Amino acid sequence: MELTEPEKALEEKYILDFERSLRVRERRDRLLAGWAAHALDKGDATAYAGEIAEAGRAEAGDDDILRKVLRDLESAGIAVTREELQEKMRALLFVAAEQLDAESKTERR
Repeated sequence: MELTEPEKALEEKYILDFERSLRVRERRDRLLAGWAAHALDKGDATAYAGEIAEAGRAEAGDDDILRKVLRDLESAGIAVTREELQEKMRALLFVAAEQLDAESKTERR
């Protein structure tokens, strides 16, 4: 069965939206890694971002990333609740989306 033009357009939009959401989450995770690396006094935020990305492959969703960063912060004696860290991740999600949108607008010029 062949797709109609409106169906093809909808499918393409779905794919683009999905790809954007992946890019936003990846950016959010890098921002989170930078924030956490600074709090943990790690010199290499890029390496820590790799650790977070690796943890993120364990299961779908953010729970694996949340657990890793929370565990690392607690191990370093930094008091943070799960809810505080979830709020930080939500805030960084919006920052990541804004950054990607700004970059996209710059590229179109």
